Amino acid sequence: MVERSGYPAVIASVEVLTPTLRKFVLAAQGVRFPAVSAGSHVVLGFGSAARRYKNAYSVVSATPDGRELSVIVRRAPQSRGGSAFLHDQAQDGTPVTVMSSANLFPVSKIAKRHLLLSAGVGITPFLAHARTLEAEGADYTLHHFCRPEEKPAFVTLLADLPPGRVFIHDRPPEDAGMKHRMAEEGIATHLYFCGPEGFMGWVEQAAAQLGFVAAKVHSEHFFVPEGGKPFTVVLASSGQRIAVAGDETLLEALENAGVDAPCMCRGGACGACALEVMDGVPEHRDHVLTEQEKTEGRTILTCVSRARTDTLTLNL
Repeated sequence: MVERSGYPAVIASVEVLTPTLRKFVLAAQGVRFPAVSAGSHVVLGFGSAARRYKNAYSVVSATPDGRELSVIVRRAPQSRGGSAFLHDQAQDGTPVTVMSSANLFPVSKIAKRHLLLSAGVGITPFLAHARTLEAEGADYTLHHFCRPEEKPAFVTLLADLPPGRVFIHDRPPEDAGMKHRMAEEGIATHLYFCGPEGFMGWVEQAAAQLGFVAAKVHSEHFFVPEGGKPFTVVLASSGQRIAVAGDETLLEALENAGVDAPCMCRGGACGACALEVMDGVPEHRDHVLTEQEKTEGRTILTCVSRARTDTLTLNL
């Protein structure tokens, strides 16, 4: 029963961190939340009778008894409704459902040292990681990058961590000498990073130029799927035709039509929603498929990707 309907909850409190960031504490109603570990995310179901949303958010903290967990939500500039609803309408007592949870971004258990880099809302998985690493006595350093006007909020958010472990920068990583800091790390260091796409690209490039071994580089890409031109998806098994609106994802259209489509992260990061393309040309927007797989066009991640053609036939 829990697996099908999720874990019912309500918003217990809302804390405004910055004009674009809010922290939500969720309280379980009846059934306790599943156990989560540092780096976990949850998929939340919420909204109104007119529109329901399912979005994934990193777990900032969770009580051991499974009765509460916290997430931080950024109001997306081009929100398709989910983050705008939470920022504008959610309040104490607003019902939400924890649909599922998973950990796609754990720290390496064999690493001797951990270098954590984040920007903006990318701090969320590291709030849990840093506190876990601190509790375990692990060797780590966290560098967070933000806008100057947001720095006081992040200073407060990270105030319980040792100042020698945490550094908050109000300028871009290249201006803060981050590449030089990365170059000083030893071969035993594992690198972790999360943040906006521009920041992610910079860290990826810097890590490659500095010779970081791929097995010691870990990242989590989560972003708000952008809309696009409407198209029609055809289910090969039944011939059913489903319209995908410009402001909804392919996955959302399948779910709204009652189709039991696979999914997990809902952010193009895990590959759980991958389906075979029988006909049509996908417009890939994920971070999982290789360039060759994208060129071949035989697989699509339904949570973020769309179609270049008017119709797309899936093996479903």
